[in-house]
Amino acid sequence: MLLVLVLALPPLLLGGTPAETVARCFLQALVDGDMATVQEHLTPPGAALDLALAPAVVEATDARIESFTLLSTRYEDGRAEVRTRLRVGARSLTTTLHLERRQDGAWPRPDWTLVPLTLPTVMVAIPVGTAELSVNGQRVTVPAESRPRGAEGLGIISLRMLPGLYEIEAPPHDGRLDPVPARINVPPLLSPWTSVPLQAGYALTDTGEEQLAGALHDSLRECLRSTSPSPLGCPLAAPGAHGLSGSWRLITEPEISVSAGWMGVFTLYARGGVAEFTVPAADGGEPVAHRVLLDARAMGALDREGEFATSWNE
Repeated sequence: MLLVLVLALPPLLLGGTPAETVARCFLQALVDGDMATVQEHLTPPGAALDLALAPAVVEATDARIESFTLLSTRYEDGRAEVRTRLRVGARSLTTTLHLERRQDGAWPRPDWTLVPLTLPTVMVAIPVGTAELSVNGQRVTVPAESRPRGAEGLGIISLRMLPGLYEIEAPPHDGRLDPVPARINVPPLLSPWTSVPLQAGYALTDTGEEQLAGALHDSLRECLRSTSPSPLGCPLAAPGAHGLSGSWRLITEPEISVSAGWMGVFTLYARGGVAEFTVPAADGGEPVAHRVLLDARAMGALDREGEFATSWNE
């Protein structure tokens, strides 16, 4: 009779861990900031980085998951869905944890395991030469193989993040640049979610504007050394001297202004300048001067070594 009773018992009572207990242990690890436990239940990061999942960053994060409530559990065909409400500050959202039951041996001893979770992903543009970032005041290293490609400006990396408030900042620079942090409030979700691209770049100081304008002046001086009436990559062109050689000189310096751009590129305007291209006398004639207005636009950005690079828009 006793054997019959044992066989009639639900598998859950024969041993193993109830789905709710597994879910509760994982959620408590989130609340406690136990990232070793949390990492055991995440999908592989792929191209995303786990810089923001470092314990020091999680500990420094304001308005992170502070509590949870299990709402309901549904079982079907060896699977379970545990609905839970996560609270982050004044916000709360409902999410569902999926679990699977695994059984080994002749006796049906259920062992519930979480289906790996995919965390929210934040895309952030950082200067191409950046080896370190500050995330919520904590310094983290960007792996060399994951640093943005490109010669200058900003490049995008992806970060996996837990719900909460984040501030991401490029490292302090010299007196030319001030870091401009990217800020985001990652919603209380434990499911795929991707942010729009953020920028964690730099703003030019007055010193930086002067130096960038100086770099553009240097570029213009290099253009003036050309003997072509239309130097390649330069804002100078004397159409009336097409096919002829001569020399350039600057009659009136242009006024240069700088404005912030997108993805770490600054726009420079050179206005009100006057240049002259002179073709030497030929066959006893007089030299011919071609005077042109210098009104052009250029782009400037930091290169991978942290120096300003400029180029004229043709």
